[in-house]
Amino acid sequence: MRIGIYGGTFNPIHNTHIDIARAALEQFSLDKVYFLVAGNPPHKDTAENIPDACRLEMVKFAIANQPKIAIDEREIYRTGKSYSYISLTEIKKENPTDDIFFIMGSDSLLYFKNWVKPDVISDCATILVAPRLGDNMDVLNNAINECKDLFSGDFFLIDYKANGLASSVIRQDYYTDKSVHKWLDSKVEEYIIEHNLYSPYSYHYDDILRLSQEMNKELKSSRYVHTLGVATTAYSLALKWNYPAYTAMVAGILHDCAKCISDEKRISVCEKNNIPIRDIEYKYPHLLHGKVGAFYCKSKYDVFDDQIAHAIEVHTTGCPGMNLLDKIIFVADYIEPGRDKQPRLDILRSVAYEDLDKCVFMILEDTVNYLNENPEMVDSTTIDTYNYYLNEMKGEV
Repeated sequence: MRIGIYGGTFNPIHNTHIDIARAALEQFSLDKVYFLVAGNPPHKDTAENIPDACRLEMVKFAIANQPKIAIDEREIYRTGKSYSYISLTEIKKENPTDDIFFIMGSDSLLYFKNWVKPDVISDCATILVAPRLGDNMDVLNNAINECKDLFSGDFFLIDYKANGLASSVIRQDYYTDKSVHKWLDSKVEEYIIEHNLYSPYSYHYDDILRLSQEMNKELKSSRYVHTLGVATTAYSLALKWNYPAYTAMVAGILHDCAKCISDEKRISVCEKNNIPIRDIEYKYPHLLHGKVGAFYCKSKYDVFDDQIAHAIEVHTTGCPGMNLLDKIIFVADYIEPGRDKQPRLDILRSVAYEDLDKCVFMILEDTVNYLNENPEMVDSTTIDTYNYYLNEMKGEV
């Protein structure tokens, strides 16, 4: 077989990566191209605050309809720095009778001689180079000739119509320039939004400490203990479901930030800031603590991430089509360690780490059962949310 290996961080993977792989497949009659997703390469910070698992998932979405393209996950799970020569040596050993082709960008070619053990790489594989928009072809050809003089093996240019697209541009402009979205598979685009990747807002442990101190002042002691439980549970769920963990923890800390103010103040804040109040919220103003909390995020606590505000707004009632952070906070609020009165908590706490949507539905199921026994407190949003996830469980959404 003729096997292509395309290494990179793919942060995120975009259409040009796929086009290069397909061009190599066709031009060099390859049987398969494997995207070798970098784990911890020595030359750059792959993370960019993005979990490795998220980059891997995005690649899976992007190649789902590409029958001759697959993933090699070995570098994601390798300990320490991940050098290309290690992977190529392993791949050659695993496929001793196959021809191996290593695909790289032209920028990598120019510095190839400075890589760790480039001679081992060129012994294992033929090097295929994808040009980039604006490349000086004379410079590239000279670099190829120099590499041929220095190392064994062959070096070839891929006949590919280069463009200037780079993952760094997508990361930088994702939320300010919608035109970059067209370069992504639709499933990758959805994944980025759902997992809040490349957000202009990032949070750190110092933010957790600051907001925790604020809540300690604002909340009653029992509510503060509950808040810490929600924050730590949200952090844990975020790690499980590949959501930025400190972002989830901030949402958890602030979810009840308007819980301990008076009903009159909640109504006043909403009326002064044009926040809609439904009839049931006028009747039971404590239901407004989510809306007021979402408003306080930005106005009082300098937390400007819209996903955090939305998760706080709907953390009690839920809403149809909740995003990932909405679900994490909704579930964390219900199952945090201090809870002990809700039904089947042990089951819910297990299901939360196995199937988050199922856990959301089970909580809604229990909530609706409770509301049926107290019909005067029924919130239509909760019923709408329950019906939405009931249909989702049936596969109708």
